[in-house]
Amino acid sequence: MRRVGGSHRGLDMWLMQRASAVYMALFLPFFLVCALAAGPLDYAAWHGLFASPAMKVATFLFVAAMLAHAWIGLREIFIDYLHCARCTLLRLALYFAFAVLYLGCLVWTVDILWNVR
Repeated sequence: MRRVGGSHRGLDMWLMQRASAVYMALFLPFFLVCALAAGPLDYAAWHGLFASPAMKVATFLFVAAMLAHAWIGLREIFIDYLHCARCTLLRLALYFAFAVLYLGCLVWTVDILWNVR
C-alpha cells in the first residue's frame, strides 16, 4: 500500500506534541528538585548544576521539546485562522519567521549550555 504525501501528518504532529508535553512534564519536577537540592541559588549553584553533561543534554532536550511543542501549536493556529487564499503568503512568511526564531533559540541554547565549564 502506497502512502500519499502528507498522509497521517496530523497524527504524527499530535503524537509529537503529546510526547514533548510528557517530556516537559517529567523534566520540570526533576529540575526543580535538582535546583532546590543545589542549595542557595547563587552563581556557584547554577554553575555546578549545569556543569554536568547529563544536565546539559536533559536541558537541551527540554528546550527542543518546548520549541517543537510551540511550533506545532503555532502551525495549528496558522492553519485554523489563516486559511483564505490570500493568506497563503502570510502563513508561509510566519512559518519562516518562527522557524528562524526557534532555530536561533535552539542554537543559542547550545551556545549557553556548552559554554558552562
